[in-house]
Amino acid sequence: MRSTPAVLLIVLVVLAVAPASWAQCDVDERLSGEILIHLAPGVAIQTVLDRYGLTLLGTLPRFDFYNTLVTPGDDADAIEELMDADVDVLMAEPHRLFESPEGVQISIPDLGFDFTSNDFRNQPATETIHSDSAHTRYLGSGVTIAVVDTGMSLVHPEYSHRLLSSGIDLAGGDGTAAAQANGEDEDQDGMTDESLHHATFVMGVINLVAPGARVIPIRALHAEGIGSSFALAQGIVYAVEVGADVINISESMLHASVAVEQAIEFADESGVVVVVAAGNRGLNIVDGNILDECQSFPAVMTEVISVAALDRNLVRASFSDYGMDVDLSAPGVDLVSTFGAADYALWSGTSFAAPMVSGAVALLLERYPGLNPTQIRDVLLQTTSPDNNPPELDGLMGAGVLDLDALTQVLTTDRMSLKLSNGAAGAALHWSPVLGAAHYDVARGDTVMLDRTDQFPEQVDLGPLLCVADNSVVTDTTTVPDPDVPAAGQVLFYVVRDDAPDPGGLSYGFASDGDPRIAGASDCPLTP
Repeated sequence: MRSTPAVLLIVLVVLAVAPASWAQCDVDERLSGEILIHLAPGVAIQTVLDRYGLTLLGTLPRFDFYNTLVTPGDDADAIEELMDADVDVLMAEPHRLFESPEGVQISIPDLGFDFTSNDFRNQPATETIHSDSAHTRYLGSGVTIAVVDTGMSLVHPEYSHRLLSSGIDLAGGDGTAAAQANGEDEDQDGMTDESLHHATFVMGVINLVAPGARVIPIRALHAEGIGSSFALAQGIVYAVEVGADVINISESMLHASVAVEQAIEFADESGVVVVVAAGNRGLNIVDGNILDECQSFPAVMTEVISVAALDRNLVRASFSDYGMDVDLSAPGVDLVSTFGAADYALWSGTSFAAPMVSGAVALLLERYPGLNPTQIRDVLLQTTSPDNNPPELDGLMGAGVLDLDALTQVLTTDRMSLKLSNGAAGAALHWSPVLGAAHYDVARGDTVMLDRTDQFPEQVDLGPLLCVADNSVVTDTTTVPDPDVPAAGQVLFYVVRDDAPDPGGLSYGFASDGDPRIAGASDCPLTP
């Protein structure tokens, strides 16, 4: 498994050939006696609790999802079958466990090296993804990444200044996202708290790729690297609601969860990019068309960017899951990253390939803050470099290897993206500034104006507008008051005029009040 045999203990040998490994998919991930319930609109949860003798354990009110516990002695499967015929219940499913891929693989980090920050910043993986040249262009500044994972060190000097807060705890700890050990072997694998600093390692990789990005830590797994699907769904929703632009999920399970699916779909519809590790079972299971009981979920979802791991030879790491739904690959073997309060360690896993891509997304969003998840995936896949995998893996390891140099060179062209967001201080329009432009005029109107070819809407004053590319405030130069809120069935659109030296001097895009993320953008000369 390793190119340097002494550095990482692999307790479980993972076979790379799927037919001999299907037994690994026969795993009971269910939390005993717990049922996730999705209620029909308007149905009171207490009515269903009383009907089936359930105890309420947790709520996800945005989707009318509830985590419940059956009465001791009752059969959870039988109750689920009854709920299938209940018009008040849209869905009932077993509440299942998620696990970090390294917990599945049963691997531990190697602390036997005296690594320094310089070793971390200049490791071989940075050469593979060409981060040095990329960082002369973009650092991910102004972009927020949520890490939904175990607890992490909140004080590591490599990245502590990039954390937006002490985070949130959804795994029953002290209320913060700090790494929290309990000294118990809860998964009975012979090791204690082996994933205590899993998120610390993930966070370091993000900082390696996007040192200017801000991070929201969300603790959804305990120190053994195990959490619940309900906590993961809660973490995703929380990340969207507090303003994350990217969500990194370095966890997986073998069964789909409707609660997690809806949370990820909510993120996608909100314009938030979700990056997911492919998994560490070494199987061809990142494929939404295979048996439900043997999928790497949520990597199989079309709404996520699924990342497989490569070794230093750009060949699939023997532990990495693969399949038709993998989007791209990144280094995942012998990575150096942050560990503990101020240390560094060596570790391998798809968990650490994924945050490389999350960091890459931050570089993209620094330049073009209005790109939606589909556009971001397309740019990532179009700028990959070739891997060295054998022909039998064609189409199963994604579009190629993450290449930050190619990615950021694409971003230097004179184009624009727009994003409209609503906050406590009012609406803010975010855009990527056209090269050479220093002043912008903003006009807006409703969709009726789009049919007018003889003129464009009056320019209006939106007050100070935040340009997230450099976090400076640029003020519109017009003084006409804002129009009223559009009538029902209409949406606002925005036109941005710049003073760049391109022909016509105008770039434009559209953003909708109904959807706070971009609906489309282009760089075309307009007739004033």
